[in-house]
Order: sequence, then C-alpha cells, then structure tokens
Amino acid sequence: MNPASQPARVAIVGSGPSGCFTAQTLRKRLPDVRIDVFDSLPTPYGLIRHGIAPDHQGAKAVQRQFDRLFAQDGVRFVGNTRIGRDVALSTLLESFDAVVLATGLARDRGLGVPQDPAARVIGAGELLRLLNSDPDTALRRAVPELGAEVAIVGTGNVAVDVARLLTKSAAELEASDIDDTALAALNTAAITTIHILGRSGREQAKWDASMLKELAAVGTVDLRLDGEPMNAAAAGAQVLIDVRFQQRIHAVDTDGEQTLLITHECGDPARTRHFAVDTVISAIGFDDVSALGVPAGSSAHVFQVGGCHSGRLGNLAENRKLAATTAQAVADHLTRHQLGRPGIDPASLTHPVFFDGWRRIEEAETGRARPGRCRTKFTTRAELLAAARTEEDTP
Repeated sequence: MNPASQPARVAIVGSGPSGCFTAQTLRKRLPDVRIDVFDSLPTPYGLIRHGIAPDHQGAKAVQRQFDRLFAQDGVRFVGNTRIGRDVALSTLLESFDAVVLATGLARDRGLGVPQDPAARVIGAGELLRLLNSDPDTALRRAVPELGAEVAIVGTGNVAVDVARLLTKSAAELEASDIDDTALAALNTAAITTIHILGRSGREQAKWDASMLKELAAVGTVDLRLDGEPMNAAAAGAQVLIDVRFQQRIHAVDTDGEQTLLITHECGDPARTRHFAVDTVISAIGFDDVSALGVPAGSSAHVFQVGGCHSGRLGNLAENRKLAATTAQAVADHLTRHQLGRPGIDPASLTHPVFFDGWRRIEEAETGRARPGRCRTKFTTRAELLAAARTEEDTP
C-alpha cells in the first residue's frame, strides 16, 4: 500500500483535558486519523480525575464525553506507560506522523523567598491530588497533620478550593469522591483559622466570584476579607477564614514550634506582619517538570498543548479553546505531509492499561463507594493495576 493512502497516526502524551480535547477536535477535523493517547497513570483524564476538587462533580462530568472518545475505533488509551521510561520519546517521533505533548504542569511553584528548611510548607496541587487519590503524590507517603492554624498563599481558585475542602463537613461533602482516609489523616477537624494571603488588591484577586460565594456558604466558616465579614456566620462557626490582600511574602521562618510567614504590605514595605501558623500551603501556580526534551532536528512534527505550552493550568473552557488551535495545527501538518509511520505495537509495551482496563477500575471504584460518596478511589498503583486485570490476566 502506498504510504500516502494510510491513515495518519498521532501520539498524544497526556490524557488530561488538554490531551483529550485535542484528540476530540482532531477526530472531527480528520475522521480517519488514528490516535494513541499515552499516560503514565493506569487511569485517564489527568486533572479531571486528580486536580478538579472532589466536591465539584459537575465539572468532572466532562469525562463522559471523553469516555465516548475512547470508545471510538481508532482512538486508544495507553495507560501505565511513561514516555521516557517505558517508551523513548525518540521512538514516538519515529513511529508517529505527529506527536502532541500534553504533559501539563506537575509541580507546585515555590514561594521564591528565603525559607527555613524546618518550615512546614506544602503545595496546594499536591494537597488536591492527595484528596483526589492520586497514587503518585508525595504526600501519600507521609500525610501531615495540618494543625490548628493554616496559611494559604495565593488568591486564585485553587486557594479557594483548598480552603473549602479543609472546612466542609462530612454532610457537605456528600456525593463527592474525596479521599476520606487522607482527609482524616490531615486532621482537618483541628483547624480553627485559615489565613489566605495575596499580594494583589481585592479587586485583582484571581478567584471567580462564584467560588468565593461557595466558600462563604460553607456552614462551619466565618469568612472575612480584610476584616470585613462576608457571610452571616452562624454563632457556632468553627473556622475563621481571614483573607488579607496586599501582602507580599518576604520570608518563611520558624520559631521552634510554628512556621512564621513574614509579609510586607505592598506599597509600604516598612509595614511587616508575622503570621504564626502550623502549615503554609502554596497556591501560586505550577511549573513544568516533564523533562521531555525534544531531540534536535526532530521538532517539525512535535506540538505542545495545555499547561506545558502556556505555562498555566487554565479552566476547562480555556483548555478546550487552546486544544482546538493545536488540533488545527496538527491537522494542517498532516494534510501537507506524506504519511505512513507505523505507530506502536501494544505487544512491545510492558504492562499497558487500555480503556477496557480503565472501565474495570471505574466499575470497581463505584462498586466500593463508601456511604455518601459517588466512588471510593484506589490510592495505589498496585490496587489500580489489580482492578484493571481480567481473570485471564491474573497469574
């Protein structure tokens, strides 16, 4: 067969929303294209499964349209396959007519100030991944108790997500898929005060107004912005959420017992404040640590999409829009060049998990749901891989 008559083969590295939206749009542009979507986890959907707050099941429902995507002939999920370890990036470049990197931003951005090594500082992304049952989060190896006083640095939606999840009652988490074991280990019941600190002014805060309204509605919370009450807090409110604007982080120190967050007021550096807390949570963005360097001279058919391209994790609407642009660029490339690369034979992979394996994982998780939860996720790779196997696969 003439190579030009063969269907185009595209590899997408990363099955989060950006990768899936790209695959979805590319199939609309070129219905005959063959797409393999690789992910290092045995489960698809990336931030949809492990990043979106577990009490926002409406946003997570986008996975249903991606389920339909992977049910199509010619679109294959290849999980438990790390590019750079199980398959070399150079192999993808040789085997596919186009390669799309959709690896996201995996690491919480540091505070960028002098920090005492003994200070307790954790990333908001890691915390959300823990509560979303990501088996690879570093926090799973040793879940920290957060203590009575917590500071969250950042005034975006992620900061609000964290504050809300740390203060909601069990009843308010009804129908979520939060990791109750991790939540109990964090000992959120002990929290009395959460300071949310941002360097911008109130009008420049990055959170959506609807997110702040949702936080104000949490029954246990007394929410204040620069001292101004934002909700009719019940007399028995258990947690003060104290939001302070115009606070630039200067240093993170310790006093032997607590972590000290030292701030300067923007516009008046002489005004210094010390926030003595048990834990600092950084919610100021994310960095790319994918380490997938594209070999010199091979970039003509390599594309990037999502966080690893833009440098920020947008919302689903932004992901969809950027993915459409990338999908069009891939489609234009494929229509201009002779095709015929062979793709990858699944038999060459070590222990891949395909979409039917993911279906078995999902069925097992919903079947073991705790009372009041839509599913109870597995929290280790071993559990996920065991659930993905058929009886024929089991030794």
